Amino acid sequence: MKKLLVLIISMFVIGQLLAQDLSPEQIVSNYLKAIGQDKFMNIETMKMTGKMTQQGLEMQVTQYQKKPEKVRQDIEVQGMTVTMVVDGETGWVLNPMMGSTDPQDLNAESIKALEKEGNNDPTATWDNPFVTWKEDGIKIELAGREDVNGSSAYNLKFTFKEGYTINYIIDAASFVLLKTKSIQDVQGQTFDREIRFSDYKDFNGILFPGKLEMLVNGQIGQVFTMDKCEFNVLVDDSIFKKPVKN
Repeated sequence: MKKLLVLIISMFVIGQLLAQDLSPEQIVSNYLKAIGQDKFMNIETMKMTGKMTQQGLEMQVTQYQKKPEKVRQDIEVQGMTVTMVVDGETGWVLNPMMGSTDPQDLNAESIKALEKEGNNDPTATWDNPFVTWKEDGIKIELAGREDVNGSSAYNLKFTFKEGYTINYIIDAASFVLLKTKSIQDVQGQTFDREIRFSDYKDFNGILFPGKLEMLVNGQIGQVFTMDKCEFNVLVDDSIFKKPVKN
């Protein structure tokens, strides 16, 4: 009888511990461990290929990243290739769909917006808010839990020093990122933006979502499906340099 009582008490205590919410710092730490961030920090280059669909149009996407801040994205659509490159505080775009075969410099506002986008995505960059939140002055709060397709998830609210907020929804069991929620302001208009992450793939201990869905005001706008991801491949610096105008 005593053994049974001890067993029941132990099960009750363990159940109570499992029911308790972790601190924001513990959730961040568990997330970084779950995705293999320590291994990813040793990666120097990355090449990702996949397909993006938008309004019924399918596009082939190839993206190159190289430490510390070089990013190139090639999008093949309707027989043409749109290229965009960002390297720190500079960037350029080549868009033949706009009737031009000459590369155009990205203005400071566009580069800032792209940098913000990349730095806020913990699945896409080396220096992301889950890694640099302390030094970047980001405030993290646990905004409770929510149900995501039948699974319990933590809702972490990140308040950035610029004043905007992003909610990162982390699975309470696997600690992978399920979605982000934010309010976007574009030319004076605001809208709800949600990005869903699923179909995680394991690349030698590094997890990446195989599928991303972007929703605007509840409606799916873009869907990206990853075909392949390669690490430490040869990526020559020349692919980031702006071509000479014709």
